[in-house]
Amino acid sequence: MSNLSRRCLLRGASALVGAGALGACTVTTRNGVTTIAINVTEFTADATVALNVVKTVLGFTGVPSAVVTATNAAIAAIEGGLAALKTTAGASVTLTFDSTSVPGAVSSLIADIRLGASDISAAAALEGSAIGTVLAAEISSVSADVARIASLLQGIVTATVGISLAPEDAARDRVARIAAIKMRHGIA
Repeated sequence: MSNLSRRCLLRGASALVGAGALGACTVTTRNGVTTIAINVTEFTADATVALNVVKTVLGFTGVPSAVVTATNAAIAAIEGGLAALKTTAGASVTLTFDSTSVPGAVSSLIADIRLGASDISAAAALEGSAIGTVLAAEISSVSADVARIASLLQGIVTATVGISLAPEDAARDRVARIAAIKMRHGIA
């Protein structure tokens, strides 16, 4: 067996193991192109957790207007991304990946979630000591958890093709991590 063939075999095996662990997709590879069938229901359920965690910021007492504005923008972007994904995908979607492409609706939704987390954190940081340490810690927790959800969603997609941007997230149990985030923010 040549080195190239071994590499391909190992990469394919890793992709299949990763996909099996993630549970939200199935993977096939043919002629160097990996096709991933994503269970859109599970994917959007996790993205909805991110949305609901973002919304918890609005329930905090004394949230400055800059943080409210960033939070509302994040909510609108994530809701728009969810709607776009549901419109284009329905209940299941097949995505085809090669070394240079990632389907737009999925990557856009993940980017919206990441940007929302970053913008909320930045808005809170701009407020500095004016918001107090307790509120700053609550907002920081929300932002960090929303960013973790984006990484978990990225893990569903990227772990299967061996181009993981967050390999530590892809290796962990996505369902348990999402459940812990939901519990931490009081989301059923």
